[in-house]
Amino acid sequence: MEAAGVRRVRLYDARHACLSWMANNGVPDTVVSAWAGHSDPSFTKGVYVHPAPQSLKAASEKLSELLG
Repeated sequence: MEAAGVRRVRLYDARHACLSWMANNGVPDTVVSAWAGHSDPSFTKGVYVHPAPQSLKAASEKLSELLG
């Protein structure tokens, strides 16, 4: 990574990114969890899945609509 001039990324980071991408793009929770090798989808979502920035922006816009 250093020789290529790209930032250092751990496999662990790639795992989070992959699971988050799947969850944020409509893959069912049970499938994301199975892909990760977990038996509990709530564990997968709580530890590995992070909201996409565009999802947070959309939620903020909806809240603004609600509050006027």
